[in-house]
Amino acid sequence: MKMKYIPQRFVLWMVSFYLLSQIPSTYALFLAHFRFKFVVYSTVMFYNCLIMKHNCSRSIFMSNIVLITAGSSIAHYAEMLRKTLPAPENLSIVNCYMEEAVNYAKNQLPSDTDVLIARGNTAKLLKAAHLSIPIVTIPIQDSELIQSIESAKQAYDAKDTSIAYLGIEDVLQSVREFLNLMHCKIRLYPINSSQDIRTGIQRAKREGVKVVIGGIYTQQLAAEAGLDCVLLESSLASVKEAYERALEVQRGFILQRKKVQERTLILNSITDGILSINETGRVTVCNPAAKTYFGSSSAYLCGKSFAPLFPQSEKELIQKCLTLGQSVTHHSFFLNDQTFQLSINPIFAGSSCRGAVLTFSPESSHFRPDSAKQRMHQHGLTSMQSNAKDNEKGDFSSFFELTGTHPLFQHAISLGIRYAKRSMPVLLIGEEGTGKETFARCMHHLDPQNPQIFVSREASLLTTDDLLSANTGTLYIRNAHRLSLSMQETLSDLLRTGSVRLDLQTRKALRLRLMLGSDQDLSKLLTSGFYYLVNSLILPLPSLAQRREDIPLLAHNKISYFNQLYEKSCNDTPEFCEKLTLEAWPGNIRQLESLIQRMVLLSEPDAVFTGKESLSIPDDTAFYQHLLHDSPLAKADSDISVPAAQPGILIKGRNVTFEELRELDRFYHGKKTLIAQKLGISRSTLWRFYKIMENLNI
Repeated sequence: MKMKYIPQRFVLWMVSFYLLSQIPSTYALFLAHFRFKFVVYSTVMFYNCLIMKHNCSRSIFMSNIVLITAGSSIAHYAEMLRKTLPAPENLSIVNCYMEEAVNYAKNQLPSDTDVLIARGNTAKLLKAAHLSIPIVTIPIQDSELIQSIESAKQAYDAKDTSIAYLGIEDVLQSVREFLNLMHCKIRLYPINSSQDIRTGIQRAKREGVKVVIGGIYTQQLAAEAGLDCVLLESSLASVKEAYERALEVQRGFILQRKKVQERTLILNSITDGILSINETGRVTVCNPAAKTYFGSSSAYLCGKSFAPLFPQSEKELIQKCLTLGQSVTHHSFFLNDQTFQLSINPIFAGSSCRGAVLTFSPESSHFRPDSAKQRMHQHGLTSMQSNAKDNEKGDFSSFFELTGTHPLFQHAISLGIRYAKRSMPVLLIGEEGTGKETFARCMHHLDPQNPQIFVSREASLLTTDDLLSANTGTLYIRNAHRLSLSMQETLSDLLRTGSVRLDLQTRKALRLRLMLGSDQDLSKLLTSGFYYLVNSLILPLPSLAQRREDIPLLAHNKISYFNQLYEKSCNDTPEFCEKLTLEAWPGNIRQLESLIQRMVLLSEPDAVFTGKESLSIPDDTAFYQHLLHDSPLAKADSDISVPAAQPGILIKGRNVTFEELRELDRFYHGKKTLIAQKLGISRSTLWRFYKIMENLNI
């Protein structure tokens, strides 16, 4: 009930009358009157302010409830209810039902609506529509159903077996036992949509039902089918019960909205970038600072995967923390040519990790969003050039970006598209440089399960940590024929059980897809047990010599790419392209790309390649003649063993080649601590290895 304001004159008169009865002196009464006048005025104003605050908050609190009525009966009771409310305008009544109600809720519902009230299938469809506001269902009382059954019997002289009730499954479950106790044998037809109602009416007609019980839409379809129908009417008590429940839901909804607003204000005022991600790697919260650091193209991040936002090493670190529920603090990484400090804190529900909060801030205290663009300009790079450098490895994300029309190549693309729809391991077999990893990335991005992260690893360096980093994503293993026996056993265990053993007592469930690339016959180089687990899907890739018709188009695209990268305008001629098709290309696309890059880089800005240039495979032997005599390998420290067959370092019984060491250095951005941890050696030992590479000029 709305509280009334107190008139100030009435209070003053009452106080004066009281003083008059207590103090006989008129002078004393005069003084007392003015002494209390200020107090009374202040008290009344304060009390009226409290009443105003109460009434305003009550008005806001009780607003924005919409009751959807399917028919005149519920609308009548809703109007009766609204007349009893202290603020009738806070309850809106809309007459629609089923899909029409869903369309209204999606397109016409006022934006300040707190709660929706509906009945039966309309309420169920609204809940299935995943609206952002809660739905309260008007209950169907047993007495209402019994009354409808009695009406059907009396009006149409129908027996129990010739009466059918069409209702949602939840209601049928609740009334079935009640009807059995009442020895009522009416037919019960479950419905979940308007099509189910139509099917139920047809079924009722086939089974000899005379009268159906249901809502407005059931009544319409029954009339079309020539069946009688009794409306299942809601009572005023049911409507009131639903409204009271809506008020309870609204209280929680408003309090929750207040908490969300408070959290949003706090997040918006923090200068650190903050991301919250769930267990699937989707962003659930992102504050403005994070959007600024990621750039304007990342304005809408919520609901998207975190993976495209971070460099590859940080993607894997975040995924590993999600998988194991581990924390990380003060991890340095580069983003938009700026160094950031990253902290990762997992979110637990019980003992399970359900997400993580990522906090990152620039190491420099004066970060400006345009600083990265300014630095690119200072280095003579445009935004397009920067993107070209980022994609220098040719990390295509779609099969439609690949170049080639030869039937063998098109067949490989067709297989890749088909294999992408499966969650099974894939073997990519082809010569060096044919694009095995590129195909793996394309299948990864085409996977209907939408994996979050793509991790590429050299087989000889693969560890269990790499499997954890690839969880929920794709793990591509290069040179799979180099997998150690122990890692083959680990991968076999993962494929059979869906988990890996972390220690003697702990196993961790993982969900990742394996793709293995090799230029060798894996059936002879892998253990039979592991090979037969991964050989269901094999994708052979043709060499460049097998699809020479594609060479001119590939060359033209590579020239355009390097023109953009080096700000040149070189061009080719038919004679040049024809000469390219006559080469053997044992290094395939990688070799062709290397040749084109060297020609564009060393040529004049507007050079035209006519075919008179030397297109033979570059002979780089002359650059290495100085290594053939007085090799520094002989001068290496005595405690470091360097195999002569393949230049590298023997670490814990395994030969780590210099190429693999360079690859680790690129992957970890030169962070020697991380590289040493990966190899299981000390930093001082790692520096000695680098000294050997420096002496070898590698």
